[in-house]
Amino acid sequence: MSNRHCFDRYLASASGDRDRQKRELGNTLLAIAEAAGKEWQHELARFLPISSDLDGLPEGSWLLTTTFTLARPFTSKSESEFHPYEERRGRNGMEWFEVQNPLVRDHLTGLPLVKPTTWKGHLRFAAGMASIPETVIHRLFGVSLGDEGGRAGRLHFFPTFFTTDARREVVTPLKRSTRTPARGPLDIEVIPRGSTGTFCLLYLPHPKGPGWSLGQIAEDLEAVAAALKAMFLDYGFSAKKTAGWGVVEDVVADGSLSARGAMWPLRADGAGKVGRPPFRSPEDAFLLLMDEAGMPKSILRKPDGTWLSNSEFNALAEKPSSLNVYRRFRSWYEEHGSGWRRSLAAPKDAAAVPVRTYSVESVTALSDLAARLARAIRAEGANG
Repeated sequence: MSNRHCFDRYLASASGDRDRQKRELGNTLLAIAEAAGKEWQHELARFLPISSDLDGLPEGSWLLTTTFTLARPFTSKSESEFHPYEERRGRNGMEWFEVQNPLVRDHLTGLPLVKPTTWKGHLRFAAGMASIPETVIHRLFGVSLGDEGGRAGRLHFFPTFFTTDARREVVTPLKRSTRTPARGPLDIEVIPRGSTGTFCLLYLPHPKGPGWSLGQIAEDLEAVAAALKAMFLDYGFSAKKTAGWGVVEDVVADGSLSARGAMWPLRADGAGKVGRPPFRSPEDAFLLLMDEAGMPKSILRKPDGTWLSNSEFNALAEKPSSLNVYRRFRSWYEEHGSGWRRSLAAPKDAAAVPVRTYSVESVTALSDLAARLARAIRAEGANG
């Protein structure tokens, strides 16, 4: 990215009093982050796995991908020393007010995000609240390396980015005993309800440890589904989750569970979608519009990452194709470009083991799907 980013205020140009310097630096850092977010929001799929990635993983692995919608606001506590300020009317006219609780933003993209470690912490909490056995929790989330016999868990988490503009909420903390204000109102930056984010969770049946059996895959899947239901619908994954923040709508979009291995049934009671999500290879003419890695050539996109319009394409001095081909390519790439890039990078002989994909329409439906798949896996284990 071309943006300059200052991480140390002593490296910045100083002018005016200390408060002014701090305010200006906080607002400058926010402006840089927002500019980076506009550049990166069309490239976020690069950070997330897709079903073809399972080809190189052990049998029994699965990948859950869903796009959720916030039913309540989401907030997180940034650890940055420099906060943005807003100018608004106060007692003495227009005054600067500090945003006391800004969102955590990704250092690279500048976008608000849920960190993988944050997902892990909230899901582990929800697993405990859902009465998941401790042995299963340790198997899924691992045991601290500081403990004797520490080990990694079987779940692997990925970041969730929000492209919706952040908003402000003002809350007043109350005393538990009297329910009266404990201190003045707090200005909190939030992602508003109705915003969407993509959640990805990868499961590998490793480390296996003592007592390994195929039934552990079934047990782990049911436990994860129960924990996800508790986290998404009951407890949330946000700071201030005791107030109900960070819960989502039950219905999800583009939900799928892809699983690798012969132990996974062809169908889950006849309702599951079988096979990978539809993928269409590019037309020969499209290959001239991409580089060797499957990325669109730079002349086809503006500096902010968006596609050239039809008129802007026609204005190119040397057009790599006709406008009709470009329009078809643009439509194809939005739907299949990510899969094409991964297919170019994947080992050519990795698809001997089947990968089956099941639709997930809601958080609640995931629990039902997990129960059906678990029964089929246990039956496979009993037969084999």
